[in-house]
Amino acid sequence: MNQTRTIRLPIHIVKELNVYLRTARELSHKLDHEPSAEEIAEQLDKPVDDVSRMLRLNERITSVDTPLGGDSEKALLDILSDENENGPEDTTQDDDMKQSIVKWLFELNAKQREVLARRFGLLGYEAATLEDVGREIGLTRERVRQIQVEGLRRLREILQTQGLSIEALFRE
Repeated sequence: MNQTRTIRLPIHIVKELNVYLRTARELSHKLDHEPSAEEIAEQLDKPVDDVSRMLRLNERITSVDTPLGGDSEKALLDILSDENENGPEDTTQDDDMKQSIVKWLFELNAKQREVLARRFGLLGYEAATLEDVGREIGLTRERVRQIQVEGLRRLREILQTQGLSIEALFRE
């Protein structure tokens, strides 16, 4: 009795739900329409909130892979939008921003450019720690940090001449 649902309900809940559903069927025949939660609650002498909550437990779950019906071969998954995915305008804006960042990086000296690119995963590098960057380019961790600070300061100056701020780069 309690194994026919996607989400298992305790047996005492299933029994109580069956009482509500049986009452709903009886009222449906008597009233010639689907009874409301209020009508079922009145018939059973139960609070409307309890009846509504119990009836929600009977809602069926549909897989997003199920075909929508008719001649359509599309599933619900095919037509739902992904709220986390960027739209074309965001992608274009991101591409423009990346091009601008690369352009600004090339206004830095070679050492600053390389340190920032390696630290933040730009220009084809993987993002790395200060220590890893230092090891790769033959500098101490502290010197890499100093070059990073200098590079970011210089980048901030470049952005300010463009009328932008670093914070503007990272807004969603």
